[in-house]
Amino acid sequence: MNPDRTPRHHRVGVVVPARNEADRIGHVLAGIASTVEGLPVLCLVVDDGSSDRTAEIAREHGARVFTHVINLGKGAAMKTGCAAGLAADCDVLVLMDADGQHRASDLPAIVAPILSGEADLVLGRRRFTGDMPATARLGNWGLTRLFSLMFGATYGDTQCGLRAFTSDAYHKVDWLATDYAVETEMLVRAARARLRTSEVEIDTIYHDVYKGTTMLDGLRILGQMIRLRMSGG
Repeated sequence: MNPDRTPRHHRVGVVVPARNEADRIGHVLAGIASTVEGLPVLCLVVDDGSSDRTAEIAREHGARVFTHVINLGKGAAMKTGCAAGLAADCDVLVLMDADGQHRASDLPAIVAPILSGEADLVLGRRRFTGDMPATARLGNWGLTRLFSLMFGATYGDTQCGLRAFTSDAYHKVDWLATDYAVETEMLVRAARARLRTSEVEIDTIYHDVYKGTTMLDGLRILGQMIRLRMSGG
C-alpha cells in the first residue's frame, strides 16, 4: 500500500465490559501496555452492575471506569465503552473481555490490519481445541456455520469477543442487542455494510467452564439471527 494513503491514527481505546471480575480484571489490565504499535492506549472499563471491587481495582490500574448502577448486559456495556472512547478521540476501538479469556499480547496483531489500512474490522479467531469446553465448542461451531448459511458471509469464529474496528466502522456496526447476541449482530451489520474484515488467530483460554456463551445464550443468539435475517435490519 502507498504509505501516503495509509490512514493516520492517534489513539487506541480498549473497551473492557466487566461484571464481578474483581479476581481477574487487575491481571487483565496490568497486561495492557501503555502503547500499541506506537499509539497511546486508553483503557475504558465499564462496570456493569458489579457487587464486588471490580471498579475500584480497575481504577487502581489506571483505567477510566464507567458504572452501570444495575446490570444492563454485555452489549449495553460495550456501547457505553465505545461511546466513551469516541468522546475521548479514540479512532481505533478494541473490545476485550475482563475475565482473562483474551491475551493483551494479541493486541498488536489485532490492531495492525487497521493501522496499515487493510481492514475496517478485525476479529479474533480462536482455535476450537480441547481447551474450550465441549458444549461451547459445539455451540460456536454451529452458530458460525448457521451465520454463513443465513447471511452469506463466512467468518471463522462469530462469537469471539476480541475484536477491533475504526471509529467510522463502529457507526456501521452499532448494535441494539444488550446481551451475548451482540457479537453476532455486529457481524451481520458488518457484512451488510461490506466492511473490509480481517481475522487473527488467537489462543483459546477458558478459566471457568461456566464462562462464555451458555446453551440458553446460544438459543437467544439464534433467535436474534432469525429476526435479523427476516427483518433485513
